[in-house]
Amino acid sequence: MPHFTVLYFASAKDAAKAESEKLDWSSGIDAAALTRLLVQLHPELDQVLKTSMFAVNMEYMDQDQSWTVQPGDEVAVIPPVSGG
Repeated sequence: MPHFTVLYFASAKDAAKAESEKLDWSSGIDAAALTRLLVQLHPELDQVLKTSMFAVNMEYMDQDQSWTVQPGDEVAVIPPVSGG
């Protein structure tokens, strides 16, 4: 079965208790469906995902959420970060 990889950073990594995981791919996984799937797998991600950005294959995705995940994609969950 085709799959895609999710990478977790910062507070997303803490909430998911993982740095990454491979998930089974199915058609129609857009940003909303991905968010629902990740919260179902890791309920602690709920609040983190509300302020996080997604990057697919190292490219930030638009906030309009019109993109979909494809087989083999690498999706990064990037929470807000502060610097100093």
